[in-house]
Amino acid sequence: MVRLLALADQFTQHNDQLARLQPAYGATWGHTSAQVLVSACLEAVQAIADQPMYAGVTLTEATVRIKHLAVLTGQAVRHLAQAKAQLSAPASPSDPPSRSGEVTHQIQLARELTALAPVMALESATAVASEIHRRRPATTIGNDALTPAERAALHATARGHVVIGRREGREFVHSRGSSVHIDTLRALEHAGLVAVEPGSAPPTFGGGPPHDRVRLTLSGATAMTVFLGRGPRTPALSAPGAVPARTGAAPTRAR
Repeated sequence: MVRLLALADQFTQHNDQLARLQPAYGATWGHTSAQVLVSACLEAVQAIADQPMYAGVTLTEATVRIKHLAVLTGQAVRHLAQAKAQLSAPASPSDPPSRSGEVTHQIQLARELTALAPVMALESATAVASEIHRRRPATTIGNDALTPAERAALHATARGHVVIGRREGREFVHSRGSSVHIDTLRALEHAGLVAVEPGSAPPTFGGGPPHDRVRLTLSGATAMTVFLGRGPRTPALSAPGAVPARTGAAPTRAR
């Protein structure tokens, strides 16, 4: 599960950078990054296959979802390769004036192909987690270490949906599809479950200031595995009471 959460984080970083970099840099950087992500997807597929469980419908669907993601990312690699080739080709007077626009178009197509990748990786992680929890007896603990608001914030962060911006000197949280309070994020950051990377997310509008991306740390990803895939009525194990603080975000690959 941690590997799949790390994969979601990798795609979030990839999407952020591809959106922020100028085409001349984005095509070259994005092409290499997308190739790495294809390999990461295939490694995640193998990790699911190596689970000591019967490969029922749930695990099969989780595997197929990541295989689809590998295919989509492979298509993004091809679009970025075309953009890279056009940028590296020597200019000539016969070049159409739309050449730079074609490069931007190829990068945009690549961005669209991986836009939902963090969500897809999280869905697979949730499916694997639900199967693991189903096969193990649930244990009831009196008080959970994380509040419902903190769980929701971690979940939204894993989806790549949480950024922090500033308006008139005040911080605000932008989270697609869910409401996350800045105080909740700061509490999670203090506990070492999330890390805030200043200026690493694209702006809301062209020419605007970049946002701060909120990412899971390794401790945050581990904490998520406790409740991920459990229904609202299913008793959840308590997350570790003393989580060592980590200032860095989750590693590129969790092994």
